[in-house]
Formats: sequence, structure tokens, C-alpha cells
Amino acid sequence: MEIYQLRYFVYAAKYENITMAAQELNVSQPSISKAIQSLERELKTELLRKNGRSCVLTRDGYLLQERVVPLLEEIERLPLEFHNRQKKKLIRLNVLTGGLLVPELIREFREENPDVFFQVLDRREATKWDVCIRSTLPQYVFSNAVKLMEEPLCLAFHKDSWLRNVEKVRLSDIRNEKFVMLRSGGSIRTISDAIFEKEGIIPDIAFECDTVNILRRMVQEGLGIAIWPRYSWRDHLRSETDFENVCYRPIDNNEFKRSLYLILQKDLKMTEELTKFCKYTEAYFNSIKKE
Repeated sequence: MEIYQLRYFVYAAKYENITMAAQELNVSQPSISKAIQSLERELKTELLRKNGRSCVLTRDGYLLQERVVPLLEEIERLPLEFHNRQKKKLIRLNVLTGGLLVPELIREFREENPDVFFQVLDRREATKWDVCIRSTLPQYVFSNAVKLMEEPLCLAFHKDSWLRNVEKVRLSDIRNEKFVMLRSGGSIRTISDAIFEKEGIIPDIAFECDTVNILRRMVQEGLGIAIWPRYSWRDHLRSETDFENVCYRPIDNNEFKRSLYLILQKDLKMTEELTKFCKYTEAYFNSIKKE
């Protein structure tokens, strides 16, 4: 199995057309067909099935496409990564929380350090990173890390909700409200579930979702209330007129908070650029808390 064969297959699968794949790759159509046939013989399965002038992926074809595309993307990035690594300008940043703030953080940092190249990940299972921004429960402490902030968790709701007249929300106030929540696994859900259980409250979860953007939209549409980080989501919304109808109130329970850390990879050799970025990130989050 050769890399070029996998590449030919991925392009044929992308366009579902051998001719278009050949034009994109600047090779002959027979070359594409022979590469795919070789893969099928080696894997002992059909990957693409002809359908008139086009072709469709089989079930095994979809499986191969799913596995191969990320690998080829990694391979294609290698020359640029090696180039930047040789210059010691590459920072591999894994963003597991605060993702709405990171683009602004990187933009401001690169205004002062334009030669620094970032590879930004968003994968909990990833291991090939230099620094990672993530949240955790307040009682957890990471070694080889800088604590960026202890972030209160607020309650977010539509502006027309009766909660707008409340200065500080008690859990008893929202016992019968419908919630929009992120799925289990993250710090916000873990903290919320633990507190609700402790207080003997079973939240009425109307919707669960996987992404912050969907959750924010659901609150904006008045589909439910949500537990909402005070800084890492709220400050970002101040610049978005679409969310003017979302209100926030503190919760009358000091346990609604999470910790944000900047974690350094174990045994990481610090470069000058990485040291600058760590200090800049710490200062950036400190400035957010003062706003």
C-alpha cells in the first residue's frame, strides 16, 4: 500500500468521479483507476462502485476514507512543520476549553511575534502538542502547568425570562426550568451534575448538545437556560449583536466554578517563542478577569 495510491483514492472519493480526480491531481485517469484497483486487491474489498459516469463509495470505502484523510493531512503538513521546527517557531496548541477566546489570543500574540506558526488542535486524546488550555474541577491541580483563572459559572437565559429580574439565582428558583446542557464529560457538566445531585435537584434537561455554538444558539432562541462560564464565553458575546437577547446572572452557590490551566507537555524543551506565548497567555487571561 503506497501513499500515492491512498491519495488517488481520497481524491476519487472526494469528487466521486475519476475524471475530476485525475484533473485535480494532474495525472491520467488510468493511473487513478489502477491505484484504486491495487488497493482493492490488497484490502480484498470493493472501495468504489461505478454509477454511470461517476462512482460511489462502498461501506468499506467510507471506512477507508475516514481513516486515511487525517493521515494524509498530517503527511502534507510535515514539510511546513519541519520548516518551522527548524526555525524553532512552531507552537502546537491543544485547545480543550476557551476556544472562543483563542483566535483573539493568537492574533494579538502574532501582532508582536509574526514569525511564530501555530498548529491548533481540539482533541482530548491528542498527545502531540506543546501546550494545552483546558478546564477542570477546582479541586484538581495539574503539575507542570500555570493556572490561568478560576472561572465562576453563571446562569444564561433568554432576555424575556422572568429570571431577568433576579440579581442572583438560587437553585430553588430554577428547579422547574428547562435546561440546555452540554453532554457529559466536560468540566461544566460534571460540576453541574455533582451540585444538582448534592442539592437533591433533578434538572429538566430539554436538550443536550455536543458543541458550545449549538448550546449558545438554543439559549438565544429561548429553548432553555444553561450553565455558562462567566469569562470564556460571555466576553466573547459582547462583540456579537446576535446574542443581545441573552442575559446572565450569578448563581447563589460558590461551588459553581471551574479552573482553567495552561499545561506544558512533560519534558518539553522550552523555546524563546514558547516562553513568550506562555507569559502572554497568562497576561491575556488576567486582563479578561479585570474587564
